[in-house]
Amino acid sequence: MPDVLLRAENLTKHFPVKEGRFGKQRSRVHALDGIELSVYRNEILGIVGESGCGKSTLARVLLNLIEPTAGTVSFDGVNLQGLTRRQMREQRREMQLVFQDPFSSLDPRKTVRSLIAEPLDIHRVGTPQERTKRASELMETVGLSRSYLNRYPHEFSGGQRQRIGIARALALRPKLIVCDEPVSALDVSVQAQIINLLQDLQQQFGLTYLFIAHGLDVVRHISDRIAVMYLGKLVEIGPADTIFTASRHPYTCALISAMPKFELNPSSNPLPLKGEIPSPIHPPAGCRFHTRCPFAQERCRREEPALTPQDEHHSFACHFPLPAEAETGVRPAVHA
Repeated sequence: MPDVLLRAENLTKHFPVKEGRFGKQRSRVHALDGIELSVYRNEILGIVGESGCGKSTLARVLLNLIEPTAGTVSFDGVNLQGLTRRQMREQRREMQLVFQDPFSSLDPRKTVRSLIAEPLDIHRVGTPQERTKRASELMETVGLSRSYLNRYPHEFSGGQRQRIGIARALALRPKLIVCDEPVSALDVSVQAQIINLLQDLQQQFGLTYLFIAHGLDVVRHISDRIAVMYLGKLVEIGPADTIFTASRHPYTCALISAMPKFELNPSSNPLPLKGEIPSPIHPPAGCRFHTRCPFAQERCRREEPALTPQDEHHSFACHFPLPAEAETGVRPAVHA
């Protein structure tokens, strides 16, 4: 059995929607509902889905930056919800976050030396000289010159700023790094460089990544496993190869067929993904995808499907999954 580093059980997060002069709660945003997820040590788990599906909220709840409404998160066998503020601070040394926007996540008033050494300062690791030395080493590790230490963020390109953010995340030698769409704000040519850097660092330091993106094209090359989210729910999870060649959930197949280069099989019939994601304030009853699914039936409208294991590694939540022929890359034609 793989060694589980991070485990979420029945993870739920609802944000109150308040109205009126006295801020009375009128409804709730269902950002996450009953998420069951395991992240294995030294793996790269990709989280994908359209904007608004709850990916970033999941990242922040897993890191205990946001308190869950219900459920628990365990990191390396420790229940994060049972920790004091001081104990949680110690745990944060093992868990770091790389942000989406490499510019807004870096304080423009601080030098690169200060930015990279900031986690060491906060946790009082080493002497000032040792912190500077560590920052210098990390600059070289992420492919930047040590001579840049006294420069400011505005003097760097987007890709270079993201490298600085990655160096800062590495400063405390964490076990887990959550990458929240780390390449979506970068040019396509730079994206590949950052992806390759993250892969090299993962092998070099034995890191575990939770890699969040809104498209499968980004995570297909970096992830060992891929989890697909829709409207606060996990709808499919499995090895990356399985997700691309034998996905069973219609939403996953629609995401794959929407990729710019859909070349899994010439005989494949792409699935259309029409309409908008329903409001998370009033999610649909039954299967949350039924309002956009071309295969939805009456059962989908009244009964919510459970995340069911197809085998030891592949699970999906669908009453009427795509047939086994999907393993060959052939998709059934869809008639509107």
